[in-house]
Amino acid sequence: MKCEVCGTYNPTEARFCRRCSAALPREAKVNASQPAPVGEMTTAPLSDDDALGTHPFETPTLGTRPLNEAEPVVQEQPTSLDDTQPLPRPRFLFETLPIGALVGSLPYEILSAINTDSVVNIYAAQDRRKRIRCRSCAFNRNTFGDEYCQQCGALLAGIEPHHPRFTVKESIAADAIAVERRLADLRLHHGGAMLPVDTFSETIAGTRRYYVVLPEPSPSTGESLAAPQELLDVLQWGVMLSESLAFLHQRNIVLGAADLSHISFENKMARWFDFTSARIVTPGVEARTWFKEDVATLAASLFVLLTGQMYSPRVVLEPPSLSQTFADVFAGQLTTAAALADRLRSALAEVRRPSSYDIRVGRLTDVGHIRQLNEDSLLTLEAGQVHRSVSRPIGLYVVADGAGGHAAGDVASGIAIRTIARQALENLFPQQIAEAPPGIDVASWMRSAVQSANEAVHRQRAVARTDMGTVLVMAIILDGEAHIAHVGDSRAYLINEAGIKQLTVDHSLVQRLVDTGQIKPEEARTHENRNVIYKMIGDRPKVEPDLQRVALAPSDRLLLCSDGLCGYVDDIEMLQIIRSSSSPQEACQHLIDAANAAGGADNITAVLVQIDALGDV
Repeated sequence: MKCEVCGTYNPTEARFCRRCSAALPREAKVNASQPAPVGEMTTAPLSDDDALGTHPFETPTLGTRPLNEAEPVVQEQPTSLDDTQPLPRPRFLFETLPIGALVGSLPYEILSAINTDSVVNIYAAQDRRKRIRCRSCAFNRNTFGDEYCQQCGALLAGIEPHHPRFTVKESIAADAIAVERRLADLRLHHGGAMLPVDTFSETIAGTRRYYVVLPEPSPSTGESLAAPQELLDVLQWGVMLSESLAFLHQRNIVLGAADLSHISFENKMARWFDFTSARIVTPGVEARTWFKEDVATLAASLFVLLTGQMYSPRVVLEPPSLSQTFADVFAGQLTTAAALADRLRSALAEVRRPSSYDIRVGRLTDVGHIRQLNEDSLLTLEAGQVHRSVSRPIGLYVVADGAGGHAAGDVASGIAIRTIARQALENLFPQQIAEAPPGIDVASWMRSAVQSANEAVHRQRAVARTDMGTVLVMAIILDGEAHIAHVGDSRAYLINEAGIKQLTVDHSLVQRLVDTGQIKPEEARTHENRNVIYKMIGDRPKVEPDLQRVALAPSDRLLLCSDGLCGYVDDIEMLQIIRSSSSPQEACQHLIDAANAAGGADNITAVLVQIDALGDV
């Protein structure tokens, strides 16, 4: 049954149009050789043009009524065919969609109208399909039944599906929502930004309408928060927001309104929303100026949350490094979102750092059930210092997974850890335990140590004429922070009260296939090329490790492991094992037992480092 008001095709038994809610004429069984009675509506097969913008009949027709009071009032359907009258036409080309209307191919169901005018209508809507929200990256578009997150590859087991809520913007003027539609076309995702997720257009009542779909923001925005807020909360929010702002800037997207009115707060999460002021720019001097303005506006917003007032250099903040960060931003010396994120992360580590802490370590390696030679090697070195009853230890931890076959991979991994150990004992540890430590550039030291290991393995590879090499992951625990370097597919994980988070990104072919959308994360575990590594120690004369720094708090744990563990035991199971174990060493034993229970097809190595505040031990 074709609606005479909007042209949408409806089931023959429907009484009201599923798109515009207008009453539908009852279909009469009339002899085709006789003319239809006066006023009767006749039906015909739906043409391709008529079907534009309509949906298959997947759900029962929703007999809803219009939201806009200006719409013509629909009278009850007459009971007699002789009394049927043609339906009145709408008085406007841009009528508000009724509750229950379906738009888009997914489709999205309209729940209510938030705001309507002559240019843009804004609705609350929901996805008619069940979705799963990832705990790790907050990606909300995983389909019910997916085992792994489409965005980050995290396991989705145990997460209840739901119908995601959205904000849908509708306009007959394409330019009115052009920027948000362009952002939707880019298909970007970041946990700290509620970016547009979909865009489409449909023809309704002969008029083309344009749509953009955005995640529904939390009712709590920056403007609704009473200042001052807790220091730890503001610093955590600042790290999230500056990291997501750096993500946007890297893609030449200027936010244009990085103030409190564009920040949504929910469950300790702070995320950008409302991108009506955003723009995509050409890289250059002008773009850097706009990026700088975004950073300054964000810093001003964070200062308000901390103090309840606009920035003033006379306001003293703790820790002192935080005051210096704001001073540098407003003096024009700190101009990038990535630099602001680093500063705020350091301030957060300083605030969270226990005044006196200790390190507990578990370490274990196993040949597995299939291999006859264990090519994995591990290294743990620690120096404990207690001065004036304050314990500030330093620890170095390395897992190296050798490659190259019998009498080659084990040689490569052994050379790598011995080279790193020698450098640590010659300069890293002596500098740290000196009477007046000079202040170690940990990142530079790690680059140098990895390159030295690479050169040593590369030389031996040439002498032995083998294809030996090794991947490795290394961590230095110093002043309450973990400095991490990695080459290859051995991994580092952070385990705390929030769950388990993979810190490293594999230098492997399957990871690239996942990143480019060619395979799904769950396919990586069984892919035929899962062992193909494009970066390793000893393969070339020079190698550049990936580096990062993570703030640690009491009870945080850092797991370093070879792919013999993480390739066979999923993240959730590792988290459960670690949480249920009484010590780091017991956890390592149980982790290796789990990998062997899954087949033990590779060598298995685990190093688990736990931070304990001495007052809590």
